[in-house]
Amino acid sequence: MKEWIKLSVWMTRHLRLRERRMIVVTVLCVIIASGCMAMSPLLLGRLTDGLLQARSGSGWYIVFLVFGYLATIALPRIIGVLVLQLQSTLRLNANSSLLAGYFDYLCEQSDSFFSKRNSGELSQEIAQASNDLYIIIRSFSSSAVAPLVQIGIAIAVLAANRNVIMAGLIAVYVVLFMVNHRVQGRKLGALKTGSMVAGRRTYTTLVDSIANIQVARQFNGYDFLLARYRKALDEDRDAQAAYWNVSAQMQLVNALLFVGLFGASFMFALYDVVQEGRSVGNLVLVGTYALTLLSPIETLGNMFAEINRSLATFGQFIEKLSRAPASVLRPASATVSAPGCPAIEFEQVSLTYPGAQIAVLKEVSFTVSPGQRIVITGPSGAGKSSIVKALTKQYPPDHGSIRLFGQDIATFDVRTLNERVGCVSQDVFLFKDTLRFNLLIARPSASDQELLSALDRAGLDDFLSNLPHGLDTLLGDRGATISGGQRQRLALARLFLRVPDIVVIDEGMSSLDVVTERWVIDQILESFAGATILMVTHRPSAMAIGDAVIVVHDGRIEGYGTYDDLRSRSDFFARVTSEATC
Repeated sequence: MKEWIKLSVWMTRHLRLRERRMIVVTVLCVIIASGCMAMSPLLLGRLTDGLLQARSGSGWYIVFLVFGYLATIALPRIIGVLVLQLQSTLRLNANSSLLAGYFDYLCEQSDSFFSKRNSGELSQEIAQASNDLYIIIRSFSSSAVAPLVQIGIAIAVLAANRNVIMAGLIAVYVVLFMVNHRVQGRKLGALKTGSMVAGRRTYTTLVDSIANIQVARQFNGYDFLLARYRKALDEDRDAQAAYWNVSAQMQLVNALLFVGLFGASFMFALYDVVQEGRSVGNLVLVGTYALTLLSPIETLGNMFAEINRSLATFGQFIEKLSRAPASVLRPASATVSAPGCPAIEFEQVSLTYPGAQIAVLKEVSFTVSPGQRIVITGPSGAGKSSIVKALTKQYPPDHGSIRLFGQDIATFDVRTLNERVGCVSQDVFLFKDTLRFNLLIARPSASDQELLSALDRAGLDDFLSNLPHGLDTLLGDRGATISGGQRQRLALARLFLRVPDIVVIDEGMSSLDVVTERWVIDQILESFAGATILMVTHRPSAMAIGDAVIVVHDGRIEGYGTYDDLRSRSDFFARVTSEATC
């Protein structure tokens, strides 16, 4: 019942009145088609009696029965085309709402969420939810209605024609059939869930293997990589085999029940013809109902098993989406600044990554004033990038607080925070799409002139002139067709399309040569003259732009001061800057 309530709430919120009316029309069409199919055995029985008796004056009656019987056969198929079209439209519209909700859900997740799941697993999750939704729509609009209508009419017709035993046999058959599905369905539900999990794991392993196939080629590790995938396939096969074994047992019981029903009903009908003087048409009526009811009864049983599984998994899916906080995107012109407050405040912030035992940040505290240019440096693994990840809510801190312009970032939704903090890291994510698309993701409303200006400020004007189709040139998968430096500059071009209050560059120029780096830094300082700039770097050439430098060591702030001041107080900073001078 809870699953039905969840589904009803979701459909009420996400399906428009037009879609809900389509469901009603679909149900009405199915009732009409099912009624026609259920009446065809009666007309066939009457036609058989009419042809055998062939009394004078019965010609028009026989013609009426012939065309009536043909209509009951043809009409359901014509209506079926309309029902299929309505179901397809419903599925597409519902899927559109489902995908939009899933994208919103993913956009709200932190990096810790994505560190545990890859794109293959997430793709399978939404694909399964989409399939569950289709099963529910199909079952709700037709699969549940049609069998009930056909079985109800069949029992009523048989009882009205004094075939009470046959009507009773059908009722008993339906009960036993449903009991079998209920008992075996519980087992199948658990096994189906297990097979879905195994299937997602197999797909996840496949996607991960394809994405990193170059590593296997580099180290001749094909056999090792293939062994991992085969292990996942074996687990998937075992899970699928367990499911289909129980399914086969259920189908065998169903087959035996049908053989018993058909045999008993046919013998009773034959006995009535031979011993009780009933018409041959009644034998045709009983035999036809026994055959034609097999499909709707099986459909009803399978539907209950399918819809219960789908409701359970889809209910879990939409409940997960409903737990995601609602995002409210503030206008770009809105301000989150409070007069006199620092731009960035870290107060006793500690951070431990999921699954790790040791904190990467240990009671970090510092303050950055609005408009300041701060450089963060320190040895590899010191915690520099962890400061950025905490600042951008990629990972929540264990304790302590982080404030932007006096407001705790815990009160910011992700979209608002990303609107205010423009971040470029050394890891650049590119879409397998055009250069234009990869830029517009930063600001979809940008004009071509603005895109070209952003590329120029990122030092990519020569790169653009060499592309065969300019902005419409397709980039390879994850930017495989361009160099590391070009990927980083493309990420910087995205930054130039934004208007953030705080600019964060986390080793975002590590692949650039010194000349290009100097050009890009000048462009950043010019483009974001009024913004607060936080730059994580190992390069002394970039450190000179800072009003102050923060030196991080072993997750703690080792030093915070001016360039000249830290040369006398920080061994690491003195060593790095001295090597640069030499």
